[in-house]
Parts: sequence; C-alpha cells; structure tokens
Amino acid sequence: MTILSIRDLSVNYATQDGTVQAVDGVSLDLEEGQRLGLIGESGCGKTTLLKAIVQVLPRNGRIAGGKILFKGMDLLQLPAAEMRQLRWREIATIPQASMDSLNPVQRVGSQLTKLLRVRGGYSKKAALKRAADLFDLVGLDTERLTHYPHEFSGGMKQRAVIAMALALEPSLLIADEPVTALDVIVQHQILEVLRELEQELNLTVMLITHDISVVAQVCDSVSVMYAGRIVEQAAAEPFFSSPAHPYSLGLQQAFPNLARPRDVLVSIEGYPPDLREPPSGCRFAERCPFVQEACHDIDPKLEAIGDGRAAACLRSNEMDVLRVQSEDPSLWQRVEVAQGLSLAEDGQPPPKSPPIAMKGDLDAPLPATISAETPPSPSQWGEVDDAPLLELQNVSKRFKIGGGLAGLLRGDKEQTVYAVNNISFSLKRGESLGLAGESGCGKSTTGKLLVKLIDASDGEIIFDGADLAGMDDDSLLTFRSRVQLMFQNPFEALNPRFTLYRSLTEPLIIHGWKDENKRLDRVIETLDRVNLRPAEVFLDKYPHQLSGGQLQRVVLARALVLHPDFLVADEPVSMLDVSVRAGILNTTRRLARELGLATVYISHDLSLLQYTCDRIAIMYLGEIVEIGPSDQVINNPQHPYTKALIAAVPVPDPTIENPPLRIQEGIPRPTEQFIGCPFAQRCPDAMEACLTVRPPQITDENEHTAQCHLYGEHRDSPKLERQLP
Repeated sequence: MTILSIRDLSVNYATQDGTVQAVDGVSLDLEEGQRLGLIGESGCGKTTLLKAIVQVLPRNGRIAGGKILFKGMDLLQLPAAEMRQLRWREIATIPQASMDSLNPVQRVGSQLTKLLRVRGGYSKKAALKRAADLFDLVGLDTERLTHYPHEFSGGMKQRAVIAMALALEPSLLIADEPVTALDVIVQHQILEVLRELEQELNLTVMLITHDISVVAQVCDSVSVMYAGRIVEQAAAEPFFSSPAHPYSLGLQQAFPNLARPRDVLVSIEGYPPDLREPPSGCRFAERCPFVQEACHDIDPKLEAIGDGRAAACLRSNEMDVLRVQSEDPSLWQRVEVAQGLSLAEDGQPPPKSPPIAMKGDLDAPLPATISAETPPSPSQWGEVDDAPLLELQNVSKRFKIGGGLAGLLRGDKEQTVYAVNNISFSLKRGESLGLAGESGCGKSTTGKLLVKLIDASDGEIIFDGADLAGMDDDSLLTFRSRVQLMFQNPFEALNPRFTLYRSLTEPLIIHGWKDENKRLDRVIETLDRVNLRPAEVFLDKYPHQLSGGQLQRVVLARALVLHPDFLVADEPVSMLDVSVRAGILNTTRRLARELGLATVYISHDLSLLQYTCDRIAIMYLGEIVEIGPSDQVINNPQHPYTKALIAAVPVPDPTIENPPLRIQEGIPRPTEQFIGCPFAQRCPDAMEACLTVRPPQITDENEHTAQCHLYGEHRDSPKLERQLP
C-alpha cells in the first residue's frame, strides 16, 4: 500500500533578488513499512520537501504546483484545520534541532502528556500511563518523566523527542537529521532505537540526512536530491554497491569508511547552481567530472534504468565504466570558485557583495615568499626535526562548581569537576594527533589547555622548550602567534559584523603588522592556500554570504594567517556536508604536510581521525586510556572503550551491520574520582580488580599503549556479575 505519493511537486521562495525554485518537479512514492533515506547537500531541497509535506513552509514559501497524496488524500487541498489534525496523529516529524525542541521550563513528562491530552484526547490517567509506556519503548527510565530537559543528556533528549513523535501512533514518521551533533556512542544507540521501532511498529520512515552511513544502517531505499531535483532512486544495497549518478558517486567517495579506508577522499568542488536562474542543462554539469558538451544543453529527466532504479543522467548507460574511472581522486580535483554560493533552506540567496575597495594592487603577482614584519621563529613552516614541539607531563584540570551563596540557599555543596586527569603525551613538528571519545570526556578542555585558553591545575605543558605556566606577557604574545585554535562551529567563529578581510587582518594587526599592503598580500596568499579562489572575490564578503564549507575554510585561513607551528582543530567538520567535509579534511591534511604544522584534531568520529592523523589518543573521563599509531588503534584496539567506539561508527555499506554495543549508556559524572578503572562501571569485561586497583599502562613494540587490567597482572581476577545490554 502506498502511504505517500508526491507528483511533480514544485516549491518556490520569494526573495528580494528573485524567485528561488527550491523544489522543482519532485516525484516519489513511499510504501507502507518502507524506510526511505533522502540524502544530499545542504540547500538541495530536503528540508523544504519535508515542510511542504506537513504544510509548515515559511511565509515567503509557496507550493507552485504538483500533488502530495497521503493515503489517497491530496494534502494540498485540505483545509488548515484538517491538516492540523493530521499532524502528530498521522504524520509526525523529528525536527532537525530536536535537542532544542523541548520547552526548557516544563518537565518532559508534562510536555508529553499535554500532547496526548490535547491532540490525542487521553484522560489524565491514561496520558500518564501512555507516557510511561512511550519512555519504556524508547529506552528511558520512567522516573525521568518528572525531570526537566536540562537534566537529560543529548541522547536522552533525542529519545524523548522520538517518544513524542510516536505518541499518537502515526502512519508516517519523517526524521530530519535525527543524529546530527550527537557523539558516536549516542548516535549508535539512537539508530538502534529507530531500528527496533521500525521492526516492532512496522513504521514507515522518511529519513532526511547528509550522512550516508546513517542511511546505510537504517534505510532500505534511497533517494538522492540535488539542486531541488531527485537525481537517483534505488534500493539501498544496489545504490551503495553501484550508484547510477555521478553525484551519488561523489557523495560515497567523499565519506570516510572505517571498514574500507581510502588514501584520498573525494571533494566535490564548487557549489550547487543558483536556483533563481537554474541552468538549462544538467544542474550537476559544472561540478561533474564526466561532463560532456550535451550536458550543458539537455536537461536529463529521471528515467528508469532497470531493477526498480531510476537516474537523471545522460550517461547512465555508461556508469559501469564511469564508476571505475571515479576511483581516481584526481578526476574530481577542480578549481573551487567563488560563484554559485549555496542557498539557505528558506530560499534566501546570499546578498550581492559591494565592490572591493582595498589599498594595494590586487592584480599584482604575489611574491614567492611573503615575510612578516617581525621575523618568524626558526621552527615556522616546514623545518621539521625529531625534537618534540609539545610535551604534556601529568597534566590535570579541575573546576569548582556549586557552593557560594546560591548553593548555600539551595543546600548544594561545592563540588569539583575532574575534567582532565593526569594525561601525558608529546607531539613532534609536522605530526598529527587525534583526540577521540564521547562528549564530556575532556577532549575540548584538553584543547583549551594546549592553546592556554585555560591554565592547568597540575602538571606541565612544554611548548618548544618553554613552560606555558611561566610565560611573561611578551612570551605569551609570541606563543599566541605560533599556536592557533579552530572552533567547532564555523557559523559562530567569525564576527558577523566584520568583512572577511577585517577578520583575517585582525590577528596580523595584533601582532604588529603595520603595512596594510603586506597584510593584504598575506590574506590573499592564505585564502589561496585554503582553496578560496579567486581570493580577491571574498575580501569584502560577510560571513552570512558564505556557505558552511566556505566559512570553515575562512576559519582555517584565520588560523593559518600568522603561519603558526601548532593547530588545535575542535570538531572542525562536524557541522558540514559530507562532500564539503572531505574538502576541508583534504586541505588541512595537505597544509599540515606542506608546512610542517603540528596538529591536534578533536573528534568523536574515529573514521575521520583515521584519515587525518598519524596517532590517535582515546580519552575517557579525562584520562587517556589508549594511544598509538592510527592503524594500530583502529585495527588492533586494546581497550574495551576503544572497541566500543569503533563498533559505534556507522559504515556506509548496508551489507556490513554494526555489532551491538555492550556498554552501559552515559558517562558517569566527572565529579567522582575512581580508585580503580574509571570505565569499570560500563565495561562488558570488567573484573573485580577493576573496581579497586588502578589499571597498568602496557606499551608494545609499536609504541601502542593501553591502560587496562585485561592486559596486565590482574587479568585472571573474577569477572563482575551484572547485566549489560
């Protein structure tokens, strides 16, 4: 039975610069019990399609044509009151920012029972029972019904939102990026919940995401959107084994694969076309490595290509040959240009930039080497030796929370948060180290310690022979020029009132660059290094005029403009599309190699760290429990927590099923100190000795170190008897 049938749907946004054709002639069917994954880059029309289905378009959006049939009813012809009744009852959604969807001043149970009583007609008693059943269904303790959202972890909030979506037993569930911004363990657990609910309730699901690995693990069919159109439709297994459109090929090869790692990830250079004036031919032609002359003139239609598959490509009959050719990463390496900036989901195009008005001759050739006004340190950019650039020796960081007058009035005692506990490692020039672990394990705190945004409570951090704790003002200023931090969110890392030129010249001005022409030359050189070309086009733009990938490149450029020796990148690509993410990873890896830049990457995704890092350190509750060469840590993990992190990483292949996680959910509060192993409470192989004896550090001949009793003298201790998932 067909639940949802969309025919020739078109959605436009009216803007001051013209009409944006955000969804253009989309047709698709969804059968009962089907799990459809809708994938594509930001701005391709995925979320607009969702909003059109449930009739919640913004004021400037309108449905220009087509039909949306739900169980035979044309939703576009329904009165507003009837459409309102369908929402939650028949069609429920999990919004993209689901962790912000709960009212912060109401108990979660109250919000759920209100939905049941107002929309479902439940009595108070029945609503309470149904709410408890829903929490049990999604794996939440029913005692949590009386808690506020701030008392929930990110994964628990996500489960609560799923419970609300399922409250009235809808026929169709539409999930928009349901696991974005969650760490890998929580993501795995949420995907497990969705899989179990699909089987138990025979749910019909439309999953909207840019993460193809999530689609591979959850969905049985795939539709690919690009520039407002469906360009490919297929069942999941044939789609991942033999994609039939060049855009699908690029998306798959841009995604890191822990099971089958690539030497080089594909970055689909360029941007989707401006949908105010769509091209007359194929919309992917400007970015396609297989483009022919006819592609610019003929608009390909979505046509059947056999076995229930469809693709919109003039060369779909040649895909067996093109798939082999696409394995060569150099085929995709095209110059990135500034035109064709991507559109926001509300259809608003980037405003036109004013003419550039800068001092200096922008057309003059750049010198081969641009020197700073103050001489660089001897180690800067490219001189690599074996001496450690950075050393951490038994470093700890503690924070005090609670207490004070407010705590006294509430009866709360002062507590200590043990954020980082006795960690040690070193980093050479040109070397890259990945810090991996769940949210709350101390990765970002460690990053802030490394760049001296905060000071260590104990231990020493030695940078190029100098102790950070003993730096005077002059030494600290020099240190700031040599060490840089890339923040997690590129959309908040730049001052929205500053042009890019001003944002990039500010560090130069702070560090004594008085000549404006030299500042301009350095900015243009750096923008060119991070593949923002032609650099002159970007100088007078503001952050809101750039796509997410361009913004992240600007953030990288700002970090590199002073020619630093050391870079800390905190989740540098977590908020970006898969193809854009590949471009950023390729750029940072290339620059680190070319410039001899020591780098620390902070991430929860081991597939990214495997691709970018020489070594990986696994953190848990502020401690490094395993560290070693990347291939050793990934292929021969020695700590149970590392094994859990690896098992939780989804693989973009539906034939490979992630193993079940056998660890308890949730990291213990970092306000406790453990006598034995901090992971013992969640470990599937914990022994009695793990609770009372500190685990030893064991290092093998490959400089691969793990801190675990399973590899030490207490390996024969009796195992703890308890139930784990």
